[in-house]
Amino acid sequence: MKLSLIKLVSKLLRETADKLDAGTSELSPSEAMDIADALCHRVLSKEMACKHLNLSRSRFDDLVRSRKLPKGRKRVGFKELVWFEDELNACVNRLKK
Repeated sequence: MKLSLIKLVSKLLRETADKLDAGTSELSPSEAMDIADALCHRVLSKEMACKHLNLSRSRFDDLVRSRKLPKGRKRVGFKELVWFEDELNACVNRLKK
């Protein structure tokens, strides 16, 4: 199941890239940005996330505890939790509104 999904995504990305190269794509600029954002799912350690958001570690922990920022995720083979830059940015943008 997972392998067939990966093959489908690969096929769709190749077709989209071919259309972009040929100038026949019907993607809007916002759709293109959504695809780029999804492909650039940057992983951040806690230290990197704090620097990115310009927060101290304790303030970062407070925001995670109060659920204003997402909880870190575990990765197989790693002890440290990670956060995704785009998810943190979305949370910060919601907080600013």
